[in-house]
Amino acid sequence: MNISEYIENDLIEKIKCGGQLPAKLTLASLATEYEVSLTPVRVALENLIDAKFILKGQNGRLSINPRRRSKKKTRKLKAIQKPPHRDRDDVITKDIIHLSVQGEPTYLREESTAQRYGVGRTVIRQVFNRLAGADLIERVPRRGWRVHPFREQDMLDYIDIRETLELKALKLARKRLDPVRLKEFLTSNSPNSRGKPQLDNGIHQYWIEQSENRYIRSFFGQFGIYYSYMFSYSTVATSIIEEKAAEHRKILRALLRKDWDGASSALTRHIRNQRPNVTHLFDRLANQNRAPAK
Repeated sequence: MNISEYIENDLIEKIKCGGQLPAKLTLASLATEYEVSLTPVRVALENLIDAKFILKGQNGRLSINPRRRSKKKTRKLKAIQKPPHRDRDDVITKDIIHLSVQGEPTYLREESTAQRYGVGRTVIRQVFNRLAGADLIERVPRRGWRVHPFREQDMLDYIDIRETLELKALKLARKRLDPVRLKEFLTSNSPNSRGKPQLDNGIHQYWIEQSENRYIRSFFGQFGIYYSYMFSYSTVATSIIEEKAAEHRKILRALLRKDWDGASSALTRHIRNQRPNVTHLFDRLANQNRAPAK
């Protein structure tokens, strides 16, 4: 269900129950109430007018069709599930990352971006501010938001810093690692019942959190979202998923044996092995973005 469908269904339910609408029947009021742009509200209202739930007068004013009201006073209002913000934010983030890896500065306007995704400018501003914290975009007066070009060397530099901080996090987390949780991660990084490889990158965040070092957590919290997407793009092939999952299992088994040196060595190899995947990723992106020869 997209946001315009959610608005339409939510209004239908409220009209049928005879309850109060969440806002006045105007584009601006409903857009404010649902925290979206005018576009999804306009689509929802047009559908409701076609379905005769809402009447449009000659003066353009909208009103509820009284015939669509339920005659049953005991009818309860059915809750309509709203599309999760997290999914929407992920879509916007992924699209901006795609712009970033193209290697050219790009400018985004809040209003046009909000219309594209069918959300309000407040929502877009919140997403942009979060991505600005990860140094992915920046606010430029009178020009909008500038998407920073992202290059291969940026990723390789991050891998170096990640190795140092994640090894430290694992060392600090040793006494707080739960064997039950480690076994769960072992299962989620093993082939399923049909033999299909599974990869669960949550193990990294687990010991980062268990380190209880706010500076390490702050670093990965600020920059991790961007690089997590990039690493996920570089591990789409089944063979790479199998390889990374096997590396995870080696780390986890060492931790379960409390072989701290073995776990640290396995984690070091796992992180460093990302370097060739990053190079392959940027080679592939370069080929995709290269204009065909005339």
